[in-house]
Amino acid sequence: MWSLTDPRVGFWLPLALICLATGFWLTDRKDSRKKLSGVTFFASITLIVLFGVNTRGGDTPETALLAVLLHMLGPVTLMAIGSLIATFSGPSPVGPLPRGWRPLGFLMAIGGLFWIGWMLISAPPDSIANGIGETIWGTWVDVFLTILILVAALAGSFCVMMGEARHKEAINLTILTLAGAMMFVEIMQNGSDGLAASGWHQIHWEQMMFLLGGLMGSITAILAFIALVYMAEKRAPDPDVVAPLTEEEKSVVDAVLRLNLELEGIEND
Repeated sequence: MWSLTDPRVGFWLPLALICLATGFWLTDRKDSRKKLSGVTFFASITLIVLFGVNTRGGDTPETALLAVLLHMLGPVTLMAIGSLIATFSGPSPVGPLPRGWRPLGFLMAIGGLFWIGWMLISAPPDSIANGIGETIWGTWVDVFLTILILVAALAGSFCVMMGEARHKEAINLTILTLAGAMMFVEIMQNGSDGLAASGWHQIHWEQMMFLLGGLMGSITAILAFIALVYMAEKRAPDPDVVAPLTEEEKSVVDAVLRLNLELEGIEND
C-alpha cells in the first residue's frame, strides 16, 4: 500500500494535480471542468503539506526538492511582487498603481535578495545540508544569482538608454546587480555556512550543463506549445454569425454613449 511518505503519492502526484488544475482553470468559463480547478489545486497542496509533515530528514530527491521549494518561496515571492509593484507603479498603461508604491517595490526586491544572503550565512537545515539536498540548494542559489546579475544589469542598461530621467530606477538596478555579484564572488571564494568554496565550484561547473539542457528543453516545449495553439486556431471553424442588438441593448449603448459624451464635454469646458 502506498502512503503519504511515498514520494509518488506525496510529491509527484500533487505536481500532476497542479498541472491538471491549471488546465481546468484555462478552459472556457462555461466549461463544467473549470469548477474543478480550485478543488484539484487544494487537494494537491494538501498532499504536499502532509508529505512534508510525515517526512523527516530523508535524503531523497523529493524531500530535498520540497525543502528547496519552501525555502526559496519566501524570497522569490518577495522579489517577484516587488518587481511587479515597481514596474506598474506610476504612469503605466496596464494596471497603473500609485506612484508612491514604486520605492516600496524596489525595497521588496532588494529585501528578497538580502533574504537569500541571510540563508547563505546561517546554518542550513538537515534537508539541504548534505547529499542531494545540498546539490539542489547550491544549484538553485548559483543559477538564481547568475540570472539576477544578468537581468538586473541588462535592465539597468536599458533604463539608462531609455532616458526620461530614469536615474532612480537605474541606480536601484545597479544596487541589485552589485549585491548579487558580491554574493556570487563571496560564495565562490570563501564558500558559505555548511558548504566550502570547492563545493560551490563543483556545483557550478557540473550542474550548469544540466540546467542549460533543461532551459533548452523548456524553450523548445514552449515553442511547441505555441505552434500547437497556432495550428488549433488556424484550423478552428469560423465563428457563428452574431445576432443583431436587441432594442433593450441598443437603449443601454445609447445611454452609455450619451453619458460619456456629456462628461467629455464638461471636461473640455
